[in-house]
Amino acid sequence: MKRPTFLRRAALALAGLAFASGAAQAAEFGNITINGYGHQSFLKTTDNTWLGADGSGSFKENVFALVVTAKLDERSKIWSQLASISGSSIDVHWFYVDRTFGDNFTLRAGKVLAPLGFYNEFIDARFLQQSTVMPLLYQPDTDLVDEAYGGMGATWTMPLGGGKVDFDFYGGQIVEHAAVAALQKQKGLIGGRIDWRTPIDGLRLMLSASHKKQLTIGDPDDTTKTSMILSAGYTVDRLDLKAEYGHISRSMGGTDAKTSVGYLQAGYSLTDNWIPFARYDILRAPGYDSNDASTYQNSMAVGITYRVNANLAFRLENQFNTGYGAATLSGETPAGQGQKSWQMLAASVAFIF
Repeated sequence: MKRPTFLRRAALALAGLAFASGAAQAAEFGNITINGYGHQSFLKTTDNTWLGADGSGSFKENVFALVVTAKLDERSKIWSQLASISGSSIDVHWFYVDRTFGDNFTLRAGKVLAPLGFYNEFIDARFLQQSTVMPLLYQPDTDLVDEAYGGMGATWTMPLGGGKVDFDFYGGQIVEHAAVAALQKQKGLIGGRIDWRTPIDGLRLMLSASHKKQLTIGDPDDTTKTSMILSAGYTVDRLDLKAEYGHISRSMGGTDAKTSVGYLQAGYSLTDNWIPFARYDILRAPGYDSNDASTYQNSMAVGITYRVNANLAFRLENQFNTGYGAATLSGETPAGQGQKSWQMLAASVAFIF
């Protein structure tokens, strides 16, 4: 059995501190601030293999991360995240510097979080989310969302219709984690996001889009990918509603493939501790055929979160699936060998400080 890394030992110790005292806070050293978060999940399916889980159950899915920020001056800051995902070695997931100009304009350069949809800026911080299993739109094998890019980006903020809108623009190359980077050569990326916080209290609307090229080692042609995500969220009092729809088109050597995916999600805080949620996901994979269960997946997830305090939470949920398109895209359940109807049980502990 592999010994846990220093980062994972430190994260577990900090989680224990949060549980014991409910007072774990960011560590500050002058202009440097250190935050952390993580989760450990247990996943089990009735049929099919997905996210490393099968009928025997799996504890493989976990994240432990430290976020370090360093203030250079009143307008400049360095941001970085070190993380271990599912037992992998420590990797720098993002590392960039930003500088603000006035109150409405910010420039960033380095390995930057890609502004895509609602979740990408805290995609690994499950404490801030409602479920253990991410929506299908954000699963890596769906291929709509890239965590970070290497290059430059800018945000321009302006008032609009009594609310506020952020315009994000960026360009460079997608930065993959080490295991994927060895298989692909990134050739270019441009993208943008419009994020409108409307004058209706709690209502947020968003459009994200990107266009990129990459070469998979062994393929003769470049793959061109164009993706779009429409997002709407409404949060008021104890109610949290989200809906997102994403579409990606791929083209290589004259061959086109398309994936569509979306979800509706609702959560309601019964108390400060108990938060039930429900989500419905749909996935239509390339070559979608309603008679082929490996080309689609419809999922209904229901679950509940118990927040011990502001730092520690436990979750339990069950996912009812028709079709196994996501499991096929991940390569874990081959087409024609999966069960059409199946379930996934998920339980997790998540912390943040």
